[in-house]
Amino acid sequence: MKITLTRDIGFCWGVKRALDLALQNSSSSKKIYTYGPLIHNEDVVQMLKEKRIEPFEPDKIKPAPNALMVIRAHGVAPGIKEKLTKNGYQIVDATCPHVRKSQKMAQDYAHNGYQIIIVGDKKHAEVVSLVGYARCIKKPLSVIVIDTPAEIPTIINRKKIPSCLGGTGKLCILAQSTFQPQLYQEIVETLKARLSSKNELVILNTICHSPARRQKQVKELAQTVEAIVVIGDHKSANTTNLTELARSLKIPAFQVANPEELPLQALRKYQSIGITTGTSTPDALIKAVIKKLRS
Repeated sequence: MKITLTRDIGFCWGVKRALDLALQNSSSSKKIYTYGPLIHNEDVVQMLKEKRIEPFEPDKIKPAPNALMVIRAHGVAPGIKEKLTKNGYQIVDATCPHVRKSQKMAQDYAHNGYQIIIVGDKKHAEVVSLVGYARCIKKPLSVIVIDTPAEIPTIINRKKIPSCLGGTGKLCILAQSTFQPQLYQEIVETLKARLSSKNELVILNTICHSPARRQKQVKELAQTVEAIVVIGDHKSANTTNLTELARSLKIPAFQVANPEELPLQALRKYQSIGITTGTSTPDALIKAVIKKLRS
């Protein structure tokens, strides 16, 4: 069996930075929390627990005058930071700089009167943070979140964007950093086709290069192997995107969170297997999966 790895595997820079910041504070005498799981990987979360760094239940902010709170790479809304600070937490902000830039742009354009449209998963932590920043102004507009081109006619027909019907409204569209570039472009083109010529549309390129490169490499990999194994947690959006992308290319794709999930019987019939990973997959897990595949 021939095994081929994509060029980009393992942690992206933003995830590694967040993990490093958390570990740098592990020797503190204060109680240390992360706002939700620091990354989408159970092994890493368990390792952090062993170093006294516990994931925090986001809906249970209680006073803690002697505690550190590490904000994960996805970021949080301004209101959450304010609430944490009021309750005594010392914040260690590990928000990915790329996400922080998107947050600032969402807030700035909203402040200047633009209707903000965010393309991404409504429940994803990064999207929730972007919505929070877009609404953190004196006179916030409602923020629209969509993830398919099919939603464009619906939001226009329901007059969620009344200016699209001939007014002079200003709109700003941006994407979750891990969103598929091709699908984002399709959504943008669908929106542009439905707007009035009087509308002003600002299109922000907020998709991160790291997951975008991995998606491009999956397309290249699919042309040279018989099947693809995607290593990463099932809760990881960018990992799941890679799996869905591979399957859309009509190639067998298997997402595994650990070596035990490898479908060995199904994989035995392939002579060449490609491997890629999400941005929150640690090197040790990648090596363990490859070792089991080779065995």
